[in-house]
Amino acid sequence: MKTYAIVCKQDPQSLSLSEKLKAQLNDILIYDEEHPEMVISVGGDGTMLYSVHKYMDQLERVAFIGIHTGTLGFLTDYQRDEYQQLIDDIRKGDYLIYERHLLEVKTKEEKYLALNEVRVENNRRSQVIDVYINDDFFETFRGNGLCVSTASGSTAYNKSLGGAVINSNAGLMQLSEIAGIHHNAYRSLGSPLILDKSHTIHLQSQSYQGAILGVDHLVIDLKDKDSIDIAMANQKARFLQYKRVPFTKRLKRAYLRS
Repeated sequence: MKTYAIVCKQDPQSLSLSEKLKAQLNDILIYDEEHPEMVISVGGDGTMLYSVHKYMDQLERVAFIGIHTGTLGFLTDYQRDEYQQLIDDIRKGDYLIYERHLLEVKTKEEKYLALNEVRVENNRRSQVIDVYINDDFFETFRGNGLCVSTASGSTAYNKSLGGAVINSNAGLMQLSEIAGIHHNAYRSLGSPLILDKSHTIHLQSQSYQGAILGVDHLVIDLKDKDSIDIAMANQKARFLQYKRVPFTKRLKRAYLRS
């Protein structure tokens, strides 16, 4: 690693920490915001998502690492008071690179990649969606919407929907309902569905009027769309690991520590 960039949450604490990192790292690495080899995210998981999307066109050469100053740090390895350890670890240069799976989302006009999840949501009216798995009709969903998450994203919005938590190394995606309607006239599966990379989810609707497509932190109006295809992407996001943080430790730190 010879070049680096910092993507920082715009609050005083994160900005101050970013300047401390630069003051020492500039003696080790070259700061290159356009073409970095290492991207340091200073903030929370939202900042990490923004970082990955900022460099989405350079995923094959960029590796990400995070220091946590926000409210949730599941994607970050270092806490705010460990910034000196991060600098020392970078100086030593002993690291591993691991990959996180992404989702590929296609409409007729556009293609997107997601690290955490893809959401189809409608808070104006009940959204009706015909769900196809590998071109086979599966169900008709009625409710607020559907969420498809990666293993990394299984601990994010998917978890609040009652979805399963999946080890972040697994090449799986999970389809979860957002406030589904279930009674004698309308019924869908009503539980999360976990699929592997051999599957494509096709979401068809006569009208997405009032609905949005959420791709991580991005929001796209669906009013002129009628179908969405979601599958595991060929591309992956590369993450740096200097200190070993087991998956279970991340879970405990994020959700179980009082």
